[in-house]
Amino acid sequence: MARQGFLNGKLYTYTAEEEAAQDAEESKTLAEDAAIKYVNERQVGTATTVGYGTVEEQLDKLYRDINAGKFGADAKTGEWFVGITSVKTAFPKP
Repeated sequence: MARQGFLNGKLYTYTAEEEAAQDAEESKTLAEDAAIKYVNERQVGTATTVGYGTVEEQLDKLYRDINAGKFGADAKTGEWFVGITSVKTAFPKP
């Protein structure tokens, strides 16, 4: 059944072109909403998953990793890398 809406208080049936345009607009809006949700969840987390820590916390972790000599392949075992990786795994890019 064709999509319908009201125009000037009267029921109006969309043309095929108008319906296609409306579908495209809705798809675009859903994609934008998904991108915003992904960004917001990475920043603050969800009810069960922690997001990124503050910049100050992240810099402190980097300092401790550098101070412990975590460079090259060993850097992937440092607390900063492990913390960031857990957020990126929990909230992959859409």
